Amino acid sequence: MPSKSKGGPDTIASLRSVIPSIFDAAQRSATGHRKHAVALHTLQTKCHDVDAEGLTGEDAFNKEFIRNLNKVLGIKKREPSADKVVKLVATFVQVSHELDMQALAKAKAKLVDTDDVFSAEPEMDVDTVSSRFVELLIKYLLQGFQAKEKLTRMRCCQIVAMSVTSLGEIDEQLYFDLIKKLTERIRDKEASIRVHAAIALSKLQSGEDEDGGEVTEALLSLLQHDPSAEVRRAVLLNIEKSPSTLPFVLERARDVDPTNRKCLFLKVMPSIDYHLLSIEDRERLLAAGVNDRDVNVKRACVRMVGESWLTFAEENLLELTSSLDVVDSPVASKVMQALFTSYPEIPENLQFDNDMWETLTPEMTFIIRSILEYYFERKDADQTDKHLPEVMKLAQLLETFGSKLENEENEELRPDFEFIIHQLLLIAKMSDFPDELGRRQMLTLMRKMILVPEIPENNIEAITDIIRKLSINEQDFIRIMVEVVSDVRETPSLADSIDEHDAVTEALLVSMKSLMIIKYILQRCFDTLSEGSSMYGLLTECVVPAVQSSEMVLQDYGIECLALCCLLDKSLAIDNLALFVQAATEGKAELRTKGLSALLDLAFMYGISDLAPSVGSASDFVELLYGELSNGDEKTQAMVGEGIARLLYAHRIPEPAKVLEELLVLYYHPSTSSNYALRQCLTYFFPAFSYMAHDNQAVMQQVTVSTICRLGSVLKQQTGDAQTGATQGQAAQQIVAWADPRILEAISAMNNGSSVRTTVRMGGYTQLGVDALKRAFKASPATRKVLVQTLNKLALDESSPQTQLQQLFVLTRALTQQELFTDMITRNALARFETSLLKLLDIEKIDDVNLESWLEEPEMASVFEFVAMLDTEEDEQGDGNGENSSDEDTGDWNGGSDVGSPERPTNGLRLGALAVSSAMSVPMSLRSRSPLKRAREERIEELTREIDELLDSESDEEEDDDDDNGYMSAEE
Repeated sequence: MPSKSKGGPDTIASLRSVIPSIFDAAQRSATGHRKHAVALHTLQTKCHDVDAEGLTGEDAFNKEFIRNLNKVLGIKKREPSADKVVKLVATFVQVSHELDMQALAKAKAKLVDTDDVFSAEPEMDVDTVSSRFVELLIKYLLQGFQAKEKLTRMRCCQIVAMSVTSLGEIDEQLYFDLIKKLTERIRDKEASIRVHAAIALSKLQSGEDEDGGEVTEALLSLLQHDPSAEVRRAVLLNIEKSPSTLPFVLERARDVDPTNRKCLFLKVMPSIDYHLLSIEDRERLLAAGVNDRDVNVKRACVRMVGESWLTFAEENLLELTSSLDVVDSPVASKVMQALFTSYPEIPENLQFDNDMWETLTPEMTFIIRSILEYYFERKDADQTDKHLPEVMKLAQLLETFGSKLENEENEELRPDFEFIIHQLLLIAKMSDFPDELGRRQMLTLMRKMILVPEIPENNIEAITDIIRKLSINEQDFIRIMVEVVSDVRETPSLADSIDEHDAVTEALLVSMKSLMIIKYILQRCFDTLSEGSSMYGLLTECVVPAVQSSEMVLQDYGIECLALCCLLDKSLAIDNLALFVQAATEGKAELRTKGLSALLDLAFMYGISDLAPSVGSASDFVELLYGELSNGDEKTQAMVGEGIARLLYAHRIPEPAKVLEELLVLYYHPSTSSNYALRQCLTYFFPAFSYMAHDNQAVMQQVTVSTICRLGSVLKQQTGDAQTGATQGQAAQQIVAWADPRILEAISAMNNGSSVRTTVRMGGYTQLGVDALKRAFKASPATRKVLVQTLNKLALDESSPQTQLQQLFVLTRALTQQELFTDMITRNALARFETSLLKLLDIEKIDDVNLESWLEEPEMASVFEFVAMLDTEEDEQGDGNGENSSDEDTGDWNGGSDVGSPERPTNGLRLGALAVSSAMSVPMSLRSRSPLKRAREERIEELTREIDELLDSESDEEEDDDDDNGYMSAEE
């Protein structure tokens, strides 16, 4: 127990001045918090057992402390002075706990010195002034958890979160009450409150307590499902890392927030020994890190490997590589390259001696190949030549491990030898083969290795690259590889000693291997394929029979090889286009995909216009591709979508507007919400296409309005919980941004390092507004609302053509007079757009519009005819009297007063349309009359509607609202 210091009434009287002064000093600077906390503790000890005015000194101290604390509970988040006071309170609780523990330790030491060593350890009284104060403080703050004000709830949770680690021993009931209240607050609707509640709750985890499991489950639920990235980050950093929570922690490598992903690699994983993770967990973690789009996350992942994991591996790169299972790892190579890039001293300090080449293991071979590849990609010829073995030595190693693989009977060891051979082949690809003797020996060895019956496909590709490098030119390469294919097909078989079924299987394997080699040959050829070429012999002897074969696997390889041949010969492509169409439409599984891929590649190479006559017309060819966009297979849909995007980008489609519109609708269609590959491709394509050239943006402008209208019906399929994509308004805003020529000019200026031009091609962009207004007359109410709201998003300026601004004004005025909008938001949006047009036209008010001059302009005739046509259609849809309204009915621009029609909606709409169309025959003196009576009536209706809405909102506020997000409010 701490010794009691003497105090008196003067001490209690000074509390109202001393404690506020300490709080005031603490909020000015954070450097002296511990000194202030010690001063508070000393003052608290002096007040113990002192009575004044019916209160004990202890109660007086507590009351004054709480009074001063209350002043910061309602202060907003991130206020420095309030945060410093909160830190002072937490420091005071910590200092009190430390001093109590020191006093308790001294008391125990005295008892041990005086008591019998064989007696039981005496029980010490832990009820101190500080412990009682902490319990009182916690109980008081728990009351604030239920406060109506969110700032109060946030500050109470913040103080508890900062003080909970220094609570010491508290009452058991108070402990469970604290967990209960914190569990409620982690479901608060305010994210800042959930953050502090989660931090406090994570510090109360205990495997010994019966509620420890419930606390962990609550925190894991937050970690997985909380919509706030800050809350998930708080749990990620504070949750106890155990075998049960570690899998959920690793999931944050795919968190949508890049800061959370970065925190995982920088702050969470470095303290965890990677040996505790399974190989699968290591692979997933590294794959997520090195493939992350965010550069900072990728750097954090590499830093984790280079500083933490390498430390756990005792600075042994070979040990670290062994833990990655490089034989089957798809990400180990990328991790190693990123590690060498960030820490170049690692490859610089490694030395390759002769003993190492004699005792190669999969891990060692992988490290050697990675280091050589690191220097080779950076074109560091000195380091590459320094570490590369001689060609003769490399050939000897390949022969040695080839013999080991051939003689190895243990199937578990064969993958290791195959991996070593593959790494040695990749090393050989980086050699320049300066020694002629070594070149010949390597070429002979490659031709020998490729004849091995069970050679893996990746080794065939590597051998083909080496032979291409050893060849004099492309014709020499083709000659050598044709001989290789002939040798493969003439390889002696064991048909005499095996049954018929095995003979057929062996023949099938030989044909597959021959087609693999032909595929890799064609992928490395660029010269035009001529009829005299030796490749034509392989085409007729191997490829065509494979296409005509009944074996599906041979058909797949045959179609792929034939497509590669067609890329080298245009006439061959035209002759075989129907075959690819048949494969794409009638083929199954892989054959269908290969056929579609061939069609897309050929269209990209030669253009649809040159290929289409073979199958009909260009529209037929495009329609074939359209059909695959609705394919249920997401991979096929993504492949076709990417292919069509490439064709549009390369201007290979004759009528790009229709195709672009289909891609836009597909991009926002609810059915593609789960096709991430397609969405990712199109997300990159649309801005890249629109901002590449003015012609491309003109196509985007041409389809903007029609696409927005189509999306109105398409996006209706998004209802309730299924609504995960953009709304029609959001889609319209994004498409309009892609059509904005000012953004194109800004990007062009940025790329060229020049200033943005003051003159921008606004003609097509302004025409977009004209098209939107024309469609608004007949569109559905929802689409009409979106179109009108889109008009203000155009942000037209003085560079817009004057005639188009006049067209916009006429259409806007006609649309206003038809009174098609019932909501104030849309009507106000249309009014704002009309006002902006008047400003651009340099007209003060509507009455100053000179229609006579506009009628003389030929470009305006189409707009007046459009409005007149609307009037004619309205007459046909009228009450059936067949009589047109007279000029007097519509002489006023504002529509006049419709006194002869009690059924306002239909007749009023007709009169509004005629107010513009009749301008071609009615004198200006008649049309200029504007009594504004109709405007006053409309204003009265608006005010009445606003009053009704205000009354309804006030009545709604008197009722209790439930939280729509599923979090509990403070009143619950």
